[in-house]
Amino acid sequence: MPPSTETPRRSRARLWLLAAALLVCLSYLAAEAFVLSFDLGFPLDDSWIHLQFARNLAAGRGLSYNAGELVTGSTSPLWTALLSLLFLLPGNVVLWTKLLGIALHLAAVDATWRLARELGLGRGLATLAAGLTLATSWLAWSALSGMEVPLFILLALQGMILHLRERRVLREGREAPPLAAGVLAVAALARPEGLALLALSFLDRLLVFERGGGEEGAPLRWRRPALRPLLVGAALAACALIGPVLFYRLAGGSFLPTTFAAKQGALRHKLPDLQYVYVVLGIFFRQQLFFQSQFQQFLRFHC
Repeated sequence: MPPSTETPRRSRARLWLLAAALLVCLSYLAAEAFVLSFDLGFPLDDSWIHLQFARNLAAGRGLSYNAGELVTGSTSPLWTALLSLLFLLPGNVVLWTKLLGIALHLAAVDATWRLARELGLGRGLATLAAGLTLATSWLAWSALSGMEVPLFILLALQGMILHLRERRVLREGREAPPLAAGVLAVAALARPEGLALLALSFLDRLLVFERGGGEEGAPLRWRRPALRPLLVGAALAACALIGPVLFYRLAGGSFLPTTFAAKQGALRHKLPDLQYVYVVLGIFFRQQLFFQSQFQQFLRFHC
């Protein structure tokens, strides 16, 4: 297909995806408003805790739950900082929080499409991937929950997109600025799982292979990566993480927040238990209309 017609079609597909994602989120919001007689709220205590931290931060009282008592109870300081800005806006902060979550969810749907294209998938499969993201009920629910989930998903996806682009440049024998490391480090400020993605990105940059002598069919051999991009990436990650880490140390006596263990959940062990695996698989398969029956049949057959 000529490039002149490919770009408009690609843009239309992305716009349709964003419109569908917006419709899903607004449907959830309308249902919640109807059930609660327009008295909007959040389904989790953690959402209100985030807002309490954000209220004190906006008032200049620092990262504290009770005014004047700095605590390290937040594993999502970036989300808290974003919420604190909403207190500067007029109107109901709960509604602003939900609208922020919806905006981040829409951006994550678009990032899913872009990641799929970066992986070499065609427009159809990229649209399917983004469609599965917008149709996953837990993700739409999270967008309205007042939690940091859509922010983390967006940053993680964007970090992976940048990483793939940098890898492609490396395969061409050129240096690429390691911007992905900075983005994934920022993602870790939304959820600590971002640290795993950050570590994997550095490991992947070390695994660069090339054909011996550049000949077709020659065996692959490891190529020593350039040291400077790795150091720059580590510096970018350190710049993003050093502030919160020092705060945790000074305020709580540890480089980790007090709630870090709660975020680990079943991953505290070397291998997750089967119940945890069941929950993770269910997040995807049980929330898709097509896959729900298939997942149930699989469980009946194998379990």
